[in-house]
Amino acid sequence: MPSIVQFFHPGQEHEIENGRIKDWNNKLEHYRKYLISKGNYIENNEEKRENLLFWGEWEPTSYVDKLTKPTSISLYEKYPEYLHTPYIPPKEKMKHYQGKNKNYQNTDPFIFGEKFKYSICLQDAFPELKKLDDGSIFLFGSCVNSRFAFDTIFVVNGALYYNSSEDDKINNFIMESKLYKEIVLKMACGENNFATTLTLYTGATFKDNINGMYSFVPSIKYNGEKRGFSRIIMPDEFYTNEYRMFNKYFSKWDLDKGKIYEGKTQGVNITSRISLKEIKLFWEYLKNIVLENDCVLGYNFEMPTEYDIYQLKKTK
Repeated sequence: MPSIVQFFHPGQEHEIENGRIKDWNNKLEHYRKYLISKGNYIENNEEKRENLLFWGEWEPTSYVDKLTKPTSISLYEKYPEYLHTPYIPPKEKMKHYQGKNKNYQNTDPFIFGEKFKYSICLQDAFPELKKLDDGSIFLFGSCVNSRFAFDTIFVVNGALYYNSSEDDKINNFIMESKLYKEIVLKMACGENNFATTLTLYTGATFKDNINGMYSFVPSIKYNGEKRGFSRIIMPDEFYTNEYRMFNKYFSKWDLDKGKIYEGKTQGVNITSRISLKEIKLFWEYLKNIVLENDCVLGYNFEMPTEYDIYQLKKTK
């Protein structure tokens, strides 16, 4: 039966040390970026496509715009400092970044392309992550201002066991397989085998959904104004006994002097053997939280353009 996974990944926003250029992340930790990309969303039961703004992970290169944050920010709100336009380094420079001894980070989950993908992070530390059924949900998020803020809802719809970035089975399993190998899998192991067998998951889409559920990222429509929105957190009501049917899927939390403190900053909380009916109710609850925050459900984000950002800097 399916599972629900509350997945904590590091939540700090990337710092910018080189003007408007952000090189590939080679620090020990992963970081978040506030991104712009063309993507799909649903409005009035109609599928639309335009530029969207959203929080997510993109460890390769990006071009940066400084944002202005609101003057009044509430206790749990976290607005972005920067807006990143993602780029892929040219093929001739890709080898510079790849290999397990070079410390350049992979991007996992990977939300660009027709389907979301998740394939590496914490699977060896938590082997249960390697054997999830279709219909399972990942809530990828971070502990931000002591609260869990989610940035990606990943509904599993397909899994492939693999142990190498060059595994031929991957080519038939996902679109954009060659590019995905280059900027995700080879960042972790180069052209060598992984130490263990891992699972590459693909996410359900709006058209190829599971019980009406599909993967999405909370996003806002880009109207020409480069503006941020606060990370999406679970509402206060979620932590009450009235919502025990949903908050039982989360790690333990504490309430101290009116402030909620999540019990984890990294790791996972896995709840197994849940019916699809129960999972659909939780998915609908998460969807409504996003919509109530004046966001849309973004998906099918355009694969970033291949470009040398250091050349781009000269033309801006």
